[in-house]
Amino acid sequence: MDIERIRQQFPVFSIPTLKDSVFFDGAAGTQMCKSALDASVRSAIEHNANLGGHFSTSTLARQEIDRARCAAAALVNANCAEEIVFGHNMTTLTFHLSRCLGRSLRKGDEIVLTRSDHEANISPWLELAKDLELSVRWLPFDSQTYGFDISEIESSITERTKIVALSYANNITGTINDVALVAALARRKGAIVYIDAVQFAPHGVIDVQALGCDFLVCSSHKLYGPHHGILWGRLEVLEALIPYKPRPTSDSPPYKLETGTKSREAIAGILGAIDHLAWIGREFGGASEQSDKRQQIVAGTRTVVEHEQGLVQQVLDGLKGFEGIRIYGYCEPSELSRRVPTLSFTLESTPSEVVSQHMAEQGIRLWHGNNFSTETIGALGLDQNDGVVRISLAQYSSQDDVQRFLSALDRFSCPASHRPHRR
Repeated sequence: MDIERIRQQFPVFSIPTLKDSVFFDGAAGTQMCKSALDASVRSAIEHNANLGGHFSTSTLARQEIDRARCAAAALVNANCAEEIVFGHNMTTLTFHLSRCLGRSLRKGDEIVLTRSDHEANISPWLELAKDLELSVRWLPFDSQTYGFDISEIESSITERTKIVALSYANNITGTINDVALVAALARRKGAIVYIDAVQFAPHGVIDVQALGCDFLVCSSHKLYGPHHGILWGRLEVLEALIPYKPRPTSDSPPYKLETGTKSREAIAGILGAIDHLAWIGREFGGASEQSDKRQQIVAGTRTVVEHEQGLVQQVLDGLKGFEGIRIYGYCEPSELSRRVPTLSFTLESTPSEVVSQHMAEQGIRLWHGNNFSTETIGALGLDQNDGVVRISLAQYSSQDDVQRFLSALDRFSCPASHRPHRR
């Protein structure tokens, strides 16, 4: 993959004050690609109208949303576009859907959560459990795999379990969890399976048919698009849901779950972001112009993953050269396929916030703290406020970016007794 051609698709790199920045903050939100930006602006200018009218701008707006649904369906391998629900963000979608599912639950029913999840896939279910007096069971964190503990599945999911909510990839350790295995057991017990794929979606091929889940949610702003959420739901499950909605809203999915006026420009940007991934598949992944959208997306994703894994290995090789550093997650070359390119570490006797501030001064954008994964941080025995230093690689990340980061760590300005030294 030609990194310079990739960067040409991101206008941020043409801004004089930003072009030399290192963007290692993608796990919290990637930069927007040109096709997503162009689509959003075009939508806001050329067909800025609400839906349902017979006039041209309303018709064009509806057609673009329909195309975006088809593209999102291709992204996750849905059976049809009607299985795609758009919403403000993943957290809002999860709160909304939890309430809808709660209408069929009764006191004493069980929800299974994991200690390996982002809070957005924990708090909505905890709030539901509190309101309806449901029981909550937890899949514990596994310090060997840096994800949830597979060995506890059989005892955690029972005949009383109604919902299992879990993450596809941990946003602290980068571990890709075996969600298909959990989904298979949960569905045998008659439970609904809800997967948070926010961290996995930019770094792996999603196939909801193979996963066997009932719902899967991800975020456009971590897929090089605008701030908006994408929810896939199995059609028969969506049809059975009794949503909270205005009375005039359609009773058919996906519309019954999309309350109020849609962010049409954001949805247009989602289409642009997925088109960008398909473009990578054609340009670098071997997909042809005649290939369908799904094939192009898969080819593009695999090309990006190969690029990112090479950078992950470069980062890990560099980090291992420092004393006083602890890396959380898979580190061996043979294990790279079991993680996404999100890496977290701590420096002995050095607050993560100090490292983060130093990196910001060097033009290196990364995150520190708990990153809204309080359960994982707690399981790792770390301070909830200071947490970890987290870097996350993206398709526009380069070998030079990695080297700048490692050099900045090497020059870390702190007392000599706290400074990480090359081994």
